[in-house]
Amino acid sequence: MKITKWLAVFAAVALVAACGGDDNGNGDDAGATTDDNGEAEAGADWPDEIVLVFTPSREAQQLVDDAGPLAEMIEERVDISVDPFVATDYAGVIVALEAGQAGIAGGLGPQQMVQAEAQAGADLILQSERFGDVQYVTQWFTNDPDTYCETDPVDVDGFLFCNGVEDATGPGDGPIGEAAIAQVEGEPVAFVDQGSASGHLVPSLQLFEAGIDPQTGVEAIFAGGHDNAVLAVYRGDAAVGVSFNDARGEVVDQFEDVGEEVVVFAWSPPIPNDGFAVAGDLPEDLKEALADALIDIAATDEGHQLLNDLYNIDDLVPVDSAAYDPIRTLVSELGELLEN
Repeated sequence: MKITKWLAVFAAVALVAACGGDDNGNGDDAGATTDDNGEAEAGADWPDEIVLVFTPSREAQQLVDDAGPLAEMIEERVDISVDPFVATDYAGVIVALEAGQAGIAGGLGPQQMVQAEAQAGADLILQSERFGDVQYVTQWFTNDPDTYCETDPVDVDGFLFCNGVEDATGPGDGPIGEAAIAQVEGEPVAFVDQGSASGHLVPSLQLFEAGIDPQTGVEAIFAGGHDNAVLAVYRGDAAVGVSFNDARGEVVDQFEDVGEEVVVFAWSPPIPNDGFAVAGDLPEDLKEALADALIDIAATDEGHQLLNDLYNIDDLVPVDSAAYDPIRTLVSELGELLEN
């Protein structure tokens, strides 16, 4: 089955999830008791504190700096202590949930959302929204446009694109420029993390479609973050890299010419956005209170700015587990391809 067929259902699934009202998938309409200010009052069976773990998908120190204020905002709304923690890698987030070391996890990529539910028994509660959309794409970029660009690179607000990507208006326009991916064979490729959907899973499937085994057909470099994947190509450690769109913006303050030196030449089909999950063994009313708290935070100017600083999040919306069914299909099919 082709990746374009798998991911064609993303837009429809994402739309259904985004319009799904305030059902958080927990199957319990009973909310937490609120005080006179409308804030949740701790239930008798609530823990005194929980750990909020974050995915290290970008520069770790900045995540650490932003994690504390978000934890404090949640504390104010749920009336229990929230301790922030940034995992060392994608897998560490799932381990923390599975081992009972974390009660809530944020910045979970779509593959992590699936793993959090299946492996750690977590409940998926919220999905990120950016530019009014609950989906995004893998972007392929290079420091060698002569090889990977069939058209001349075009400047869009200081960032170069080629192969028609410059004309895209949103993730739903993907895939674009996939024919150029065949040129990647034998080259160093800067991936993000083995647990990243846009930074490894989806591009691996695109490589398979181009006739390239992602394990043996390229020299894989795992940069550890989307910003680091961009920097690996910028610095010449790899000829090609992948990330979410447009991760070049994460490093432009440090390297003003990154938009000129790193050229985006292809997009994947759309992928469901990242989100938040809570430990499955938390009281149901606490799960709901945490989801409500994050939605409320996103609606404030300070909270909106903080979520944007953390993961470029514009808003948070309730999500049903079914939004990630296409990722479950992709993981299964990729496993079969690798076995064969």
